[in-house]
Formats: sequence, structure tokens, C-alpha cells
Amino acid sequence: MAVDHLPRDAPARDRDRALLVLSGDDDLAVGLHEQLDCVYVVVKAARPGEAADAARMCHPWPWMLVGTGPDLPAEVGALLRLRPVLTGWYGRAPTLLPAHNLTFTRFTDLVAFVRSALSSEVSGMRLAPGVGVDLPGGGFARSPELEALVSAHSRPFDLPLTTFRNATRVLARHGVPTRPGRDRQTGLVSLMPVEVAER
Repeated sequence: MAVDHLPRDAPARDRDRALLVLSGDDDLAVGLHEQLDCVYVVVKAARPGEAADAARMCHPWPWMLVGTGPDLPAEVGALLRLRPVLTGWYGRAPTLLPAHNLTFTRFTDLVAFVRSALSSEVSGMRLAPGVGVDLPGGGFARSPELEALVSAHSRPFDLPLTTFRNATRVLARHGVPTRPGRDRQTGLVSLMPVEVAER
């Protein structure tokens, strides 16, 4: 089997960077699995009716949610308004997706989005294999908020700035001159140089 399926009794895995794929069949999940480096991300498939349970099994939450179809359970929509989950939808997007969602009409563009998120680099930070972020100078941080910010760099989140307090602490502790900040015009949050973020 090419992708992990998430039955209701599946245990959460502590060291997975999870790409959760919601679809009525396995085609989208299998297609993504074949295009991505499994050292950096595990593709997990779930049917729409299993979406809430599947999201809870991703520890602490899915790194990215990809799906197809017009419906998204309200519980998953609520999670996306509370946690920094990258989202990409293949085809018509449900109304419950956050404003930072990207919608794709071509599978190749969706794959390019996921690959770009996995390989993104900002201020010397990159996603580490498995989980966490490799920091400048050889440091490492296990912060899902920072993983999201690094992965989404240049694509801001439509979430409260307080969502990223853990990332702010990690960056300050390691002396990285970048912080989560809110754009004054759009109100969206992304990584910024310290002097800009703290204005």
C-alpha cells in the first residue's frame, strides 16, 4: 500500500510530518505519495467522513491538508482557523477553508506547491527530515508553528499572531533575526525580519 490510511483506531505517530489527503478515493493520495520524498513527509489518506478523526491522529496537527471535493467537515474547518496548517485544494474549494488556502486545477501545480513547501528556506532555516526545523549554525527546533511558517514562507497565514508564540520563543532563543509578524495592510502573518515584525 502506497499511503498510510487512518482507521478510527490508528495510533498517532509522534515523528511524522503529516500531509493529510481528504478524498473519496485514494487516487490523489497515491499520486502525491509517488511525487514526494517520504523522508520529509508522510502522506496519509482519509475519506471526508473520517476527516475529523484523521486530523486528530496527526500529532500535534496535520502539517498540510490537501483535498478534493466541495465539502469539508465543520470540525476540520475549525481546526484550520486555530492552527497553522498549510492547505491546498484540488478543484472547487469548500467554503470552510481559510483565506490562505490555495486552489489548483492541475495536479502538477498541486505537486509543485507541496514540493515548494517542503524545500522552502528562509533566514537559513529549512525543514528537517521527519519533523522539525534545521536552524542556522547547525541548531534544530521541534516547533510545528515554525515548520508551518518556514514551509509557507512568502504565503502568509490568515490566523492571529498569538498562534505563533511558540515560534517567536524558539527564534529568539536561537538568535535567528526573524519573527512572525502581521502585515499592516493585509493583516496576514508571515516570517519577517525582526525590525519589521516588532514595529
